[in-house]
Amino acid sequence: MERSRLDGAANMDTPLGVVFDLGEVLTRPRARSGLEGRLAGLLGVEESAFAEAYWAHRDAYDLGSSDLAYWSAVAAALGVPLPPGAVDALVGAEVEIWTRLDEASRILVEDLRRRGTRLALLSNAPHALARTAERSDWAAHFDRLMFSADHGLAKPDPAVYQRMTALLGTPPEHVVFFDDRGKNVDAAREHGWDAHLWTGVAAARAVLADRGLLPPGPTPDRPVSCGTRSR
Repeated sequence: MERSRLDGAANMDTPLGVVFDLGEVLTRPRARSGLEGRLAGLLGVEESAFAEAYWAHRDAYDLGSSDLAYWSAVAAALGVPLPPGAVDALVGAEVEIWTRLDEASRILVEDLRRRGTRLALLSNAPHALARTAERSDWAAHFDRLMFSADHGLAKPDPAVYQRMTALLGTPPEHVVFFDDRGKNVDAAREHGWDAHLWTGVAAARAVLADRGLLPPGPTPDRPVSCGTRSR
């Protein structure tokens, strides 16, 4: 999107808003989160075998299928049984990891909110993860939270971006968006959003400073907020 278009948008009555993906954008990358290793351990399988089964059945889960249906499909693909209580343990471990914000991302969100920026979250996520995210301490920083399972729509479906824009009540050209998947970024751009592939907090801060949403330069030194606790 051309900068001149954004400059014009910023001068209109409706301010720019920022929409973030959740997993591997605001949360830790999987390589650092321990997600797959922890879940593989609960099923008693090797982590290397687990990842393929975990992602192969994810789309239906993110669109609203049940916890039992999803984890039964994963276990069947791995050729292992689901003992009593396994589904609850798997769901609990997963949502705890997927809703734990990376500290640098948390500070970014807090800095934007402190400056009065409108914030939204747009995540492909099942019901259990969505409900846990809504109860998290960081959820209060966001004006809107939209999860795929609640709407039966998942990125990069164009209808997702239309729905999120309607929920925000904001013209598409007023939305800055960050996601870690290129296909989601491309679809958002087609909708008219100022969309960017997430490569880390530093790059995001540079984009947001360029849009006038953060001051230019390095992140100001400030203490980590002791009153917040990720889930």
